[in-house]
Amino acid sequence: MKKAITLIVILAFLVLLLTYAYNEGHLEGLMKLLFGDKELLPYHEPSVDLKPPPVPENMSYLELKAFVKINEQRSIAGLISLKWNDELAYVARLYSKDMADRGFFGHVDPDGLIHDSRMNNKGIYYYNTSAENLAQINHAAFYTYVERTGEIINKTYKEPDDVVNDAVVGWMNSPNHRENIMKQEFDESGMGVAYDKNNESFYFTQLFVTRVHCGYKGASCCYTEGYLPWCYMPMNCTDNICY
Repeated sequence: MKKAITLIVILAFLVLLLTYAYNEGHLEGLMKLLFGDKELLPYHEPSVDLKPPPVPENMSYLELKAFVKINEQRSIAGLISLKWNDELAYVARLYSKDMADRGFFGHVDPDGLIHDSRMNNKGIYYYNTSAENLAQINHAAFYTYVERTGEIINKTYKEPDDVVNDAVVGWMNSPNHRENIMKQEFDESGMGVAYDKNNESFYFTQLFVTRVHCGYKGASCCYTEGYLPWCYMPMNCTDNICY
């Protein structure tokens, strides 16, 4: 017990002595007194090696890979595969790019538009139900940083397949996104991916629709035996065309 108390007193004295020497500018002299006249090794900051991330030049690989994985999940559940729709993919790609360019993430864009409005603005009306899934995936997998300062000095980036896997797994683990993927009525879809180099993130957009062949804006009216020609709301059938 006495030895422990003595040790504590000695350590406390050394701390006070070092603090005093540091404050008075005599720390170097005290260190030489304690440890001999040896050259003290200076502290060297680790070198920073932040290379640009290996971004795929063509995002179509990510789009098609994610689309195939979504259909694999539907197949496991006994559902029909979604048919790729170029027009939906175009709208999805534009929205992913818009999120990357304007630095936002969400189903409602800064102009107050939702996915139906964005599809309608591109002349897409041939559906009666639709949905949209979004994902923002960080490109970096691991960081190396200086513990003393918190400065990031190196990054390890995900491979393209890992980026896709993160997006699909994230959707499947989210009840609302999974519901869209597993909705039996959906039969066509498009996927669009964009990259934001400023925050090193991928933006995924997938659009789902139930395709119809009549009753939508600009299309022929639908005919059901025993009923008058009709259109999906809020369209009206005029001269066999839905307006």
